[in-house]
Formats: sequence, C-alpha cells, structure tokens
Amino acid sequence: MKKTHKKHVALLTTLAVIVCTLFYTNTAKADTENSWDSSDVVKVSKCTVNGTERILTLYSDGSLFFKVKENGYSTILPDALDIGFDKLGTIYCIDSDNIIRWWNYDLAADAPGFHSIFILVNNEEIGIDNVKELILDEDNNYVIGFRTFSGETYPTLTMSEMKAFLEIPDSPTPTPTPTAPVSIPSATPKVTPTTPPKNTTDPVVTPKTVTTKKVVKKKAGYSCLSIGNKVTSKYKLAKGKLTWKGSSKSKKYSGIKSAAFIKKSGNLVFLTKKGKVYTLSPKGKKKCIVKKKGKKLILKNKFAVKVQAGKKYINIVNK
Repeated sequence: MKKTHKKHVALLTTLAVIVCTLFYTNTAKADTENSWDSSDVVKVSKCTVNGTERILTLYSDGSLFFKVKENGYSTILPDALDIGFDKLGTIYCIDSDNIIRWWNYDLAADAPGFHSIFILVNNEEIGIDNVKELILDEDNNYVIGFRTFSGETYPTLTMSEMKAFLEIPDSPTPTPTPTAPVSIPSATPKVTPTTPPKNTTDPVVTPKTVTTKKVVKKKAGYSCLSIGNKVTSKYKLAKGKLTWKGSSKSKKYSGIKSAAFIKKSGNLVFLTKKGKVYTLSPKGKKKCIVKKKGKKLILKNKFAVKVQAGKKYINIVNK
C-alpha cells in the first residue's frame, strides 16, 4: 500500500472516531438534561404515595413534566393551566380549554395521557369544559374537587370509577399512604395559575352521575360509539364503501377492507384494500398510521387494539 493511501486511511479513521465521540456526547447530554430553563417553571408539586415520590412540574408554555424518582420514570404530558395531586396520587389538571382532566400513574403508567370527565344530565353524556379552579382540602395539600365558572362543584374520582374507565378489575386495592404534596411556585412565574380559595369544608356536589364508559352498539345499520347514551360518532361499511359521521361532519371513503373504533381516543381506524391504515378523529381529522402491508385489524370487545402489518402486530390502543 502506498504511503499516501495509508495517510488517507489513517485520517479518515481519526475523523470517524471524532464524529462518533461528538455524537455520543451530544446524545447523552440531550437524554440527561431538560430543555426548559428554571425561569420557565410556574409550579412544582410533589407527592409521596406508598414511599414513592412523584414530581410534577408545570412550565410557562403549559407543558407538564412528570417524574417518579425511585423508578427512574418520566414523561411529558399535555398542556395545563393548573395542576395538583389528590390523595390517591391522581393528577388533576385544568387545560387551556378549561377542561378538567386526570391521569393516575399507578393505574396507567404504560399509557401516559389525560382523560376527560363526563357527567350524565337528562340521560345525555356531557363533558365538563367550563372549569374555573381546583378545590383543595383544608390544609391546601390535596385536590378534593373542582369548581366550574357557573359555581357547580364536583368531587375527584374514586378508585373504582378510574378502574372502570380503564377496564381494570375492581379488586381490593391497598390503601395509599400519601405524604402531603409540596407545591413550590416560581419566584417570577411567567404565567400565574388560578389559585383556588382555601376551602374549609368538602365541596357541595351537584347530584349528577359521573360516567366514562365507552361502548359500541349497532343502530340503523351503523356501528355507534357511545359514552352512556350519547353517540359521539358512527360508521357503516358495505361493499368496500365506508361512511362515517361525527358530531358535525361526515366522510365517505371507498376501497376499504375493515374498520373499528379505538376505545381510548374515540378515533375510527380503517384498513384499505391497498394495505394502508388510517385513523379518523371525532372531529374528522385523518392520519395515516401504517403505510403498507396492512392485513388485518385485531379487535377486543368490539374495539381495535392492534394492526397486523406483514408478520408484525402493531399496538394501536393509544392512536
């Protein structure tokens, strides 16, 4: 081998080592550091349940960062205006649309994301979307309810109600032994969350039934997704033609092989004869989730849970 060629090989090898080293250093830094600045912090809430500390940080852009120290678990949750823990360790938040939402790490650690709360009024399911503030206990530690702008108050969900929504058997659950959460507001917050007044008594609950169960029923040729007695969207599939109807929109597609609802999101998922798989949100927004080789939708209790694509099975419960 010529000397010139040897020099070129040595130089390329050295450059490759430098590039790999830089890539590893930058990746490690990104994985271990938050992208937020401490001045962006609006509120920090800490709660210890059964000896496990949870930390919830609200940033000025509405982002939520949740971390469980002992388990090395962390996740980023959707936007919020105000946050808090209840005595079960459930996170409650008021989002930018004034909707009350919840998530419990112990029940759904593998599916981080907030769920809405619905109430039954005159046999119709209605989402609570005019929430003014969270209600705390007399020591201002735990969330015990929430209040709407019209003055109605509601309690937090029970363990049984959360399990029913997540379809978890309501077996005896060990009573959590929480340590009072600590809320640390930023010294100079960019966004000032609503501070609920100190409440010395339990909230007066309006007698309305809270329900979150979703079912699929056949009606007039359509498969209807219902929450209680309210139909949120429906579809029918005949001879490869799909007709979908939402609350205010309708869509039609041809060349469709099969379709079903996804329980958690309420989205419709459908498989085309060309092997593509799409989701359709309750508002009519279409998104491709499998671009090729889609063969079959796998259902459980009438809801789609997986897609067979070639020899692989893709989980779609969170789509």
